Amino acid sequence: MDELSGIVMTSPSKLLLLALFAAAFVAYFGDRIIMVSKKVEEARTQPQQQTTNELVYAKANRMDGGGDIRVPMSRDGHYWVMLDVNGTPVRFIVDTGASHISLSYSDAKDVGLDPEGLRYDRIYKTANGVTRKAIVKLDRVSIDAVEMSDVLASVSQRGHLEVSLLGMNFLNKLSGFRVEDRVLVLKP
Repeated sequence: MDELSGIVMTSPSKLLLLALFAAAFVAYFGDRIIMVSKKVEEARTQPQQQTTNELVYAKANRMDGGGDIRVPMSRDGHYWVMLDVNGTPVRFIVDTGASHISLSYSDAKDVGLDPEGLRYDRIYKTANGVTRKAIVKLDRVSIDAVEMSDVLASVSQRGHLEVSLLGMNFLNKLSGFRVEDRVLVLKP
């Protein structure tokens, strides 16, 4: 029985050494661990927000030498792009399951539309259930060298869509798009 108790029990000096090591680890890395966990929580709870530095990085690294627009996969597993809509930058999630561009209520307001005055008379079945949307025409939608005019889009009712979706009516007007090595490549 003594052999078994020697395996299970540890000496007080080993426990003290382990406790000191753990305390030193937390003292040295604790602030960093807390900071990283806060950033992860912020990214999880507010995926539609992006800092100015991230926007600058995304714009500066989007085009490659061949004119393709390269969009790296974000930490949340989605592809986020900034488009200019009627002269206003709008952050979209690329959604190949969406038939067309769909603006959130707040993004519609930001680009100069009047979402309060729209008729939400179109019924759509989405991954999140059935919703009503209003059809609008956007004067201009562009990303880098790609520019489109008079683009049909929808606007979601307040509270029904938190982020704007870049759907197939935009993607199909490109010469092509593909994913390679976790990077979405848009071909103008």
